[in-house]
Amino acid sequence: MKHFFSLLIILFTSIAHAQIGSIKGSLIDEVSGESLPYCNVVLFSKSEDIIGGSISNELGVFSFEKLKYGEYFLSYQSLTHNEASSDTFSLSIKVPSKDMGKVKLQSQEVLTDEVEITFEKAVVKIEPAKKTFDAKSTGVDAGGTATDLLNNLPSVDVDQDGNVSLRGNSNLRILINGKPAGVNKEDIAVVLSQLPANSIESVEVITVPSAKYDPEGVGGIINIILKKEQKKGFNGSANVSYAWNDKVNASLSGNYRAKKWGVNASYSFRNGSYWSNSLTEALTVVDDSTTWFDTDSRNNRKNPAHLGKIAFNYNPKKNTSISIEGSVNHMDKESSKTSVYTWNYNHESVDTTARLSEASGTRTSGYGQVGITSKIKKVKLDAFSRYQLGCAPRVNVYTENYSLQRQTRDFENDQWVSQLDLEIPLFSDEKDSVKRSLNMETGVKMNFRNFRETSSFYEFSPSANEFQEDLNVSNQLVYGDQVFAGYSLLNFSKGKVAGAIGLRAEYTDISSTVSGSTFEKKMFNLFPSVSLVKNYSDIRSLSFSYSKRIKRPTGRQLNPIASLSNRFSAHVGNSELIPERSHLAELSFTNITSKITFSGTAFYQYRDDRMGRLSYTDSLGFSTIKWINFNYHQTGGLEFFFNFKLKKWLKINTSATFYRTWVDGENFKDGYVANYNGFDLKTNFKFIASKKTSFTLTGDYNSKRIAVVGVVLPRYGADVSMKHKFLKNKAYFTLRYTDIFLTRGFWIDVDVDNWFRGVSHKYESQILWVGLGYSIGSKSRGKHKRKSPKSRGGDAM
Repeated sequence: MKHFFSLLIILFTSIAHAQIGSIKGSLIDEVSGESLPYCNVVLFSKSEDIIGGSISNELGVFSFEKLKYGEYFLSYQSLTHNEASSDTFSLSIKVPSKDMGKVKLQSQEVLTDEVEITFEKAVVKIEPAKKTFDAKSTGVDAGGTATDLLNNLPSVDVDQDGNVSLRGNSNLRILINGKPAGVNKEDIAVVLSQLPANSIESVEVITVPSAKYDPEGVGGIINIILKKEQKKGFNGSANVSYAWNDKVNASLSGNYRAKKWGVNASYSFRNGSYWSNSLTEALTVVDDSTTWFDTDSRNNRKNPAHLGKIAFNYNPKKNTSISIEGSVNHMDKESSKTSVYTWNYNHESVDTTARLSEASGTRTSGYGQVGITSKIKKVKLDAFSRYQLGCAPRVNVYTENYSLQRQTRDFENDQWVSQLDLEIPLFSDEKDSVKRSLNMETGVKMNFRNFRETSSFYEFSPSANEFQEDLNVSNQLVYGDQVFAGYSLLNFSKGKVAGAIGLRAEYTDISSTVSGSTFEKKMFNLFPSVSLVKNYSDIRSLSFSYSKRIKRPTGRQLNPIASLSNRFSAHVGNSELIPERSHLAELSFTNITSKITFSGTAFYQYRDDRMGRLSYTDSLGFSTIKWINFNYHQTGGLEFFFNFKLKKWLKINTSATFYRTWVDGENFKDGYVANYNGFDLKTNFKFIASKKTSFTLTGDYNSKRIAVVGVVLPRYGADVSMKHKFLKNKAYFTLRYTDIFLTRGFWIDVDVDNWFRGVSHKYESQILWVGLGYSIGSKSRGKHKRKSPKSRGGDAM
């Protein structure tokens, strides 16, 4: 008996030392009680760190083994059911195992064209014609901006001027929380450069938008989702990043939530000096005589910028929310560009001209918006009205050997948008375990946009000792458009098949006046869309999407008066431009396992009357860059995305796009065609050294492209970042080193009109950023139901 008790003591001591626990359970449908196979089940610690993941088997059963004692909770994620999470529970010596029993999940009301396949929030959410990327997974939240974050996403590129492109197409709709980021490209570039990456929750990349979305933007839509704190009480964060040469990014945000109302305010500041170098080497051969023409330029700029935002939210009822928000954006713009032009005539004579271009100005914009979201019975209503305005006065002074010129530009714009959207369930039932549903989304929109640009050009007269205006160059552009639109989208599902069919109608009235001449265009367009999804299981699906889009010419593209800011080139609009229409289609397959997420897409795009810039050069080397309509542009290709969860400490996101492009510009000149194959590669490695420290390495490569006037050479580069949390995860320290190998830049070889030109543009890209951040917050008082980390919107940092 003594030995028996000794053995029992040894056995219990061993069990206590091992601290091995387990969890099991099964997932069922709340209504039918049927098992739910192939659902994601994620295990979190009480502090919301991911411990591990599992997938329910054919009978809906899941389990976790060999767990240390402690406090945990589970998150349940399904394709056809709403996401849910458990309460916190403990594993201990007394209770080493936990049986969750039969977990009931609520079926989604409607299976639409945006059916979600969720693998893990920290990776990517893949849907038909759409991918949603978590900002933290890119590593750019370590001191970067929205511009840096976008440049790390698959198929997305941002050039040195902040222009965003998707699959090589820069005509995109850029949204922030579903609303336009700005009126024009310059506004958008400024906003993105000031928006801290750590204020972003996720980014939606929508390659084939449905009829629900505004059809402007033949390249698709990128929607930036900002973090929204849900905890009651006060929460806030502050962070600052610094780099060499007085570069600084700083932001401060605060949020207060009560039971029925909340307020959120933020401020960000960005400043720093940046340089860029451009070198053009050109030559032409005529009758055995060679002329060389070289241009060497260096540009320095410093643009301190401020961005402030405030938003109020009031919930008078459970299903009703009223919001008021506004933003002010201000930037001071200063730049200095030195250019040296050298002519070499057959090695017999050399002429050199130096030119100094100095610019100063400001750019101020802001908006105010009122919105309401409500659900009356089963009908959901969403409406908003937004007014936005801005101005950008600028002065340029050009100094040459015996010449002094000055140019003033005054740009003003305003925009008013009102939109009403309804979601109406029409039919839903279940027969023989097959669910059928039908719902409708419908809405109307009005958009009024205006801008005016006044440009005055002056030449200094030594005899009169004053600047005299050149009326042949000075001009004023007044542009306005009015858009009235309505759409309907029918979403249907039957078992594992779902789809949506939509149609949008738009009437557009465009008016453009240049120096007394008025150009008007009135257009009526229909924009259909189709989406079909076949769900083989919760981890495997096949989808097809199609939509029609449009690209309308802007006032500047219609302006026929040349811009002469460069000594040997001019930018010219074209009053005869017509809108470009685009047809997009893609077929996508998605498969998810516990270790690998895969998405493969075959895509095709046809752009009729494609708008583009064409360069032609005269015998003296003067280049004119003019907007025209090419005959057509076609692109077809394959896109692959992989997420590898190889180890707990290593995650890899990688993408590859292979495409073939045809561009026909022979309506402008014989031989102006482009026909080529290309590919783009991007990879993101995330190393989790500990619960508090992580490293991210990103790299990208864009192959050469053929343009109608030359060849764009390959571009590539790599960035690395580190993030370390401390002070109970409320503070963090970051390091971010961009363009590790100093390879980023832009290079093009041009062969047109008997001129052979090589252009290289190198900008300041290799920068070491050091950052600090801190967040504060109070937890909600009282008892409340735990939400899954996905629904909370991520860390406040």
